[in-house]
Amino acid sequence: MKLFNKFTLAVFLFTIVFTAIQFPNLPSEVPSHYNIMGEADAWANKWFIFFIPLLGFGLWLLLGQVEKFPDFINMPNGGEPLNKEQLKNSVVLMYMIRNEVLLFMSLLTLKEVFTAIGYAINLGVWEFVLFALMMTVTIVWYLVKNNKLKTA
Repeated sequence: MKLFNKFTLAVFLFTIVFTAIQFPNLPSEVPSHYNIMGEADAWANKWFIFFIPLLGFGLWLLLGQVEKFPDFINMPNGGEPLNKEQLKNSVVLMYMIRNEVLLFMSLLTLKEVFTAIGYAINLGVWEFVLFALMMTVTIVWYLVKNNKLKTA
């Protein structure tokens, strides 16, 4: 499990270093919002390029704290308290979500940097679809597993 943390943090650090190296090559304004088709419809100062990965890292830290208190993670269990296996399952769910969020935000930032320096990567609506699909599969997987652990 800790290997995924290390991989995620390595991707995040690579993103920050790569962005810092490319920072002088960025235009004075970078896209800050995209419409559903993936076209930029709002712009911000180039320092904004660091906002998304830092927001992702903040969420990663926050969800890491949630992992430490599995009793507060709301998993369905028919009104019964979660057993030890279910508590462990909920911690692993938070672990996966926190790493997926930081990876996704790091990859979005890399896409932004490449686009800003002239190598346009436009996935449009597919960015959201892929992220939503990834999160849905993760959550459903752990909810099904939670339900099986309930009867075990």
